[in-house]
Amino acid sequence: HLLQEAAEQQLAALVTEKSAQIAPLVAAQNYQSVLESLAELRPAIDQFFDNVMVMVEEEPLRRNRLALLKQLRELFLQVADISLLQTS
Repeated sequence: HLLQEAAEQQLAALVTEKSAQIAPLVAAQNYQSVLESLAELRPAIDQFFDNVMVMVEEEPLRRNRLALLKQLRELFLQVADISLLQTS
């Protein structure tokens, strides 16, 4: 009931789907396929940030939206922590 906006409902469903889809790829260390699969999330992620206010006043909604973003982040961290990449 805390997934109120269509964009957050869609992203939550895709995060769950991708988590199951990439698990065997991560286990097989097929990181290119993992990244290709995760790249398919981009339209849903863009739609989420275009249409959903994460830091809303209602604390339960805010916590739930932040938890969704944490799940998304953890999907990507299975491949690499891109925040550690540096440009020279």
